[in-house]
Amino acid sequence: MRKYRYIQSAAILLLAVCLALTAAPVYISGTGKGTASGTGEETQKSFSRETSADDVQGQKKEDPENGEDGQTADTPLYVAVLGDSIAKGYCADKSVEIVPYAELAAERIAGQEDRLYEVGNFAKNGLDSVRLNAEILEQEEVREGIGRADIIFITVGSNDLLNECKNTVREILDIDTKFKSAEQALKVLEDAMAENPLLIVNIIAALGGWDYQSFLEEWKQMMTTVNGLRKEEAIVIVTNIYNPVENMELPSTMNGTAEDIIGNMNVIIEGYAGEYDYAVADVFSSGILEHVQADGLHPDQEGQELIADLVCGIYEAQ
Repeated sequence: MRKYRYIQSAAILLLAVCLALTAAPVYISGTGKGTASGTGEETQKSFSRETSADDVQGQKKEDPENGEDGQTADTPLYVAVLGDSIAKGYCADKSVEIVPYAELAAERIAGQEDRLYEVGNFAKNGLDSVRLNAEILEQEEVREGIGRADIIFITVGSNDLLNECKNTVREILDIDTKFKSAEQALKVLEDAMAENPLLIVNIIAALGGWDYQSFLEEWKQMMTTVNGLRKEEAIVIVTNIYNPVENMELPSTMNGTAEDIIGNMNVIIEGYAGEYDYAVADVFSSGILEHVQADGLHPDQEGQELIADLVCGIYEAQ
């Protein structure tokens, strides 16, 4: 848990401690004035306080000194995060902690604005656009978080492709295996291709007929929901998709097909930025694949910092 210095009277400090102890554990908070995680000595200690949407909203309504929207110069910067394992900060090595890009960005932006910050990270490992709409965006806690947010980060789409790869392998091989990952599915495919190399033709044909319309509809539904919940002044930044299978040992023709699919998905993501009022961080062209974990897919800490650089650059340009 991060700590912070907050110079106030003893009575107010005691009240803050009581509120923190009674609140539900949801958010990561900080001063925004410390250094980035794992880099050098702290110039001012950051803190981690657990609170809930109801607590903060209730305080805004009851404070007569706040403006109409409850915001003051002392109101913490609130960042909501939606998406998959990239946004969550997944690390295959459980002994290593990865600080996700949203927390890095929140700390940096809050530091520049001399504000406290809170991060509500609602990302989930393995999440695709379908489940984001059907499950995550239906949760009241998530909807309240989006409504509170000053900044909303969204990273989703890679699992749409990876899940399609798994489904395609099952269909082509006529099996009902529930693959835990795309890597597992591709290993099964590789073994099958060793016996029948022509299977690659069927795989490429199946992937080439991928249903972009379905992804488009899910994307539009997601952004319609987010826009219906967010504050008018909130800034929404989404990341586009990099090739999640490029570092896997695939036949060049299959990897080329994956590149085509990702390119078309990114056209959808970037093409609707104006209509739905969001900015796009170009992770695809960032060199992110030089900063991934041993699985060849998920960003390592340097990769997360690279994404944080991209989204901070967009925020600062607004």
